[in-house]
Amino acid sequence: MNKELEKYMSENLSEFRNNHDGKERWAQLLKVAPGHYEVQCFIDNVYQGARQIKGHSLQYAEDAAENFVFGIYDKP
Repeated sequence: MNKELEKYMSENLSEFRNNHDGKERWAQLLKVAPGHYEVQCFIDNVYQGARQIKGHSLQYAEDAAENFVFGIYDKP
């Protein structure tokens, strides 16, 4: 399937938010397909990129989103 089309068909599962070092960090967790998730990352409402997670559980994808908002990593 076309990657652009996949984004429009994604299911928004949840959002994670946190203020870290004076910046608002948030991540949106999308389900693209079974076992395929995407974490879209933002700092102060500026899109930083997306992290693709394939072949892992929903809990793993949620942990990745939390790691971003808590400042464990800056770029997806």
